[in-house]
Amino acid sequence: MSLKAARDAADNFRANRTNILSERARNAAARSDTFEVVAERYLKRFVDGKRRSGPQIRKMVEKIYPVWGKKPFESIRRSDVSKLLDDIEEMRGPRAADVTLATLRRMMSKYAVGQDDYSSPIREGMARIENPSERARERILTDEEIRVLFTACEGQGVFGNFVKMLLLTAQRRIKVATMSWDDLSGEVWTIATEEREKGNAVRLKLPKLALAIVEAQRETRTNNYVFPASFKTSRVDPRRHYGSYSAFGDGKAALDKAMAELLPNIPHWTLHDLRRTARSLMSRARVRPDIAERVLGHAIPGVQGVYDRHAYDLERGQALTALEALIARILEGKAGNIVPLIRAKRP
Repeated sequence: MSLKAARDAADNFRANRTNILSERARNAAARSDTFEVVAERYLKRFVDGKRRSGPQIRKMVEKIYPVWGKKPFESIRRSDVSKLLDDIEEMRGPRAADVTLATLRRMMSKYAVGQDDYSSPIREGMARIENPSERARERILTDEEIRVLFTACEGQGVFGNFVKMLLLTAQRRIKVATMSWDDLSGEVWTIATEEREKGNAVRLKLPKLALAIVEAQRETRTNNYVFPASFKTSRVDPRRHYGSYSAFGDGKAALDKAMAELLPNIPHWTLHDLRRTARSLMSRARVRPDIAERVLGHAIPGVQGVYDRHAYDLERGQALTALEALIARILEGKAGNIVPLIRAKRP
């Protein structure tokens, strides 16, 4: 720096001393923010109430707090990220590690926008599933595994009923978990639609097995959710104490253990695999592909999706009845390639 530049800088500092020192103090405070402080700021601004998967993202981030919660955010290094992902992969699998990595990447990118010299420690090549095509899962449960699943669910309380409902309705985990008593009218379940949601099954006439599960849950009702949480949480109305079911990891681990006692060496499966299993069973039950897709809540592509505005409530109900009939035959050990056709009821 030249003498003139130094003098100009000194003059500028004297003239703007208060503002410069305040800015330095703010920057120092920001750099001392812990991971939990930055994460909460990110969740409240970009996730809570703004994304359909918001509750799951928050729960995933909160699982990191015991490890990084009090750690200064800017002190997190690449080695810290790698170790965290190693631990998640070992405990919950590579897919869970990659989902966590994606969330951390977005969080660190948003943080970097407001910092002059922060550089995210995340780099290419840190994902645990290197080939994107490997992300497409093909797992469906076999007939024997379905029988074992239903038997093991009998001793799993709310979670056991919840899992059976996933297979009987082919709906997403979050939709079944947040099913409320207000959503039910007789045999019909009206599925809540969230902002920016691409689509869902809208209304489903529940089959008898599903209705039996609903009635079993009614006997132990604790709040407005059909499948309530089994623990108190501060993230819901404290007057109700309990939210919707959310202990999926713990429940799945207990269910896996119960199934392994009945059938050892069952290949790894996820709750989302039940949705894929249900869709495949509907094909076995001779349900029309477009009706099965409507049961799942998938958008129908092409001209048909644009111009066909029929509600298909009756057809979706018949599809679930056909799915239930096939599952019942599987549980009895009588299912084969031929499934009796169900006569359509006149509206």
